[in-house]
Amino acid sequence: MRKTEIIASALNPSKDPALTEARAVRQGRDRLATALNRLETLVAHDALPGLGQLRAALDGFAVRVSLIGQVKAGKTALTNALIGQPGLLPSDVNPWTSVITAAHVNTPAPAGKDAVFTFFTDAEWDNMVTAGGYLGEMAMRANYEDELAELRAQIVEMQERTKARLGRNFNLLLNSRHSFLGFTPELIKKYVSLGEDEADAAGRYADVTRSADIYLRNEDYILPTIVSDTPGVNDPFLIREAVTLDNLGSTDICVVVLSAHQAFSTVDIGLLRVILALKHKDLVLFVNRVDELEDPDRQVLEIDGFIRDMLKEQQLPTDIPIVFGSAAWAEAASSNAPDVLDDEAAETLAQLASARAARMAAQQVQDINVARPGSVAWNAGKCSDLSGLHELRAILQERGAVHVGRPALEALRDQTVDVARQSLIYLQTASDDGLSVNPDLDLRRLSRDLDGVLQQSEHVCEAIAAELTQKVLFTMSEAFRTFIVKGERSLRAHLAAHKDIRDWAPDSEALRRDLNRTHDEFVAMAPGMVNAMFARTAGRVEQHYWDVLGAQATLFSIHPPVAEKPKTPAALMRTLAVELGAGWFSNWFTSTFNPDAQVKKFEAIAQAEMQATLKEMQEVYVVNFMQVVQGQLHQFLSEHMQTLRKLAALGDDKQRDEVMRTLGVATEIRDRIAAIESVLCDLDTVFDTAVSSAETRSVA
Repeated sequence: MRKTEIIASALNPSKDPALTEARAVRQGRDRLATALNRLETLVAHDALPGLGQLRAALDGFAVRVSLIGQVKAGKTALTNALIGQPGLLPSDVNPWTSVITAAHVNTPAPAGKDAVFTFFTDAEWDNMVTAGGYLGEMAMRANYEDELAELRAQIVEMQERTKARLGRNFNLLLNSRHSFLGFTPELIKKYVSLGEDEADAAGRYADVTRSADIYLRNEDYILPTIVSDTPGVNDPFLIREAVTLDNLGSTDICVVVLSAHQAFSTVDIGLLRVILALKHKDLVLFVNRVDELEDPDRQVLEIDGFIRDMLKEQQLPTDIPIVFGSAAWAEAASSNAPDVLDDEAAETLAQLASARAARMAAQQVQDINVARPGSVAWNAGKCSDLSGLHELRAILQERGAVHVGRPALEALRDQTVDVARQSLIYLQTASDDGLSVNPDLDLRRLSRDLDGVLQQSEHVCEAIAAELTQKVLFTMSEAFRTFIVKGERSLRAHLAAHKDIRDWAPDSEALRRDLNRTHDEFVAMAPGMVNAMFARTAGRVEQHYWDVLGAQATLFSIHPPVAEKPKTPAALMRTLAVELGAGWFSNWFTSTFNPDAQVKKFEAIAQAEMQATLKEMQEVYVVNFMQVVQGQLHQFLSEHMQTLRKLAALGDDKQRDEVMRTLGVATEIRDRIAAIESVLCDLDTVFDTAVSSAETRSVA
């Protein structure tokens, strides 16, 4: 086989991935969209706002993927390949000027715009100096004014440089955004990177850009997907930290990009420790720069074994998919243009493909496609898709379908069914031969009882919030207290033996495990408590339908809302400051040697971290979760209360005629009833089959 043919084959997919679950979820999404379109012409007028909200939620559905890793790991080039736009995002970004760039693939674009760049608000810009980002807040709480002043000076210097560069445009940019119809690499670079020369006008707005969003189409994606390129986790500049953490907090799947030259360095392990406890079911490792290895066929197997051994040694999950590849090769595979590879990259790819094929033939391996993508057997045996592009896309789409798409769309389906059934009941009751209302119904009492259902459910919400807060804060406080006591004891012993703090570090990993365990318990417990409350509320609402319609209420059932999963706390995802690992944070401990002072400094930092974490959990995450719950509760009850009151009011012919006018011409009601029943029958079959065991294994 000629070299060009070998290279072309090596860039092709190992086989056309079935993507069974992704296709099933896409089909379900399309059927749900069709059902919503039909219902908009069938339901009662008052139900249209509810349908509008469901439509907005369906349009906004997307699998969110973030590429994270160290500076210069190749995240940006890999992002370009994943979205099918080689060279679009600048891959030579100066680390501390980088901006999170989200590529929205096959999602609706806002007002027809293809690129939106959002700038910092006045408050965010001012907060850089007053608080100095997360580490600045830590310094302020720990009363380290000198270090805080140093960080503020760094930020002020950047801000003054930005104001000088932008001139009068500076104040006009804050609190605003720039939107464009179409985009180019030059346009994007202007907003996300200063490049190598800070005076270069190519990166004119980078320092004031909070986020960049581009919108594009790619038929290789079955599900709407948002791929975000993030700054390096070992970026020494801290301004972008809060934005990065917010992004990771809303990410569905994390792709950790490693370098084949130093896969699983200390920074990589620290990064995995931060996110694994929260994301291990939705985490993929991509080992980049395989094209730069001397003997990739042999070294890929060695690196694969090393990473899996390290995962086991560090007591981390060992079933994480590991994809080996090259962003340079992936960009060629993405554009189906192997001729864009330089001679060295092409030669390495051809050698790897030939060596892999020869070894597999010698081992008489017939077909590695029975292996799971990202597994040891897959990495050892595949002779094509050596860039890793198609394998990574397939894993992301299948995992996105199983862990994100199906649960989200099933919940939307159930809400759609609920709205449709309410309109069906109303139509049936209003029709001449439809359901009949209990003639002895006390309308005032019904109204009071419905208000009572809402009040009682709100009281239960308050009780749930109080119980969750108490359990979370107590357990986390105990974890911090244990950490502080052990840390102080360890630090005193170390200082007594070494007279130097440089080689000492507290057991932050044990603290993180305990905090993550507490959060996992919160995630497992909170939705269950809320769903139980939702079920009891739905039962009371169903009883009121009995009061209005009598035994005819058995013709339908009430679907309660489903509690959403609590958001991931940023406090548990960032690298804890108490690790004292780098930069001027460690200098706080090395300026003078005084064991008591060193211990007090450690205690101050740990106490500040504890207070910040507990406050964040109580005032942000528990509160936000319960606010979402209360919103779901109010929407659910308001819709049913409105329907019940209308049903109860259908007491005479005049009222019935009024309802007829509201619903449409009387002769159309039977047709609308039949049409809604048809939609309900179709909705009952959307996602009516579970994921098969084979499909589950393919994304495990």
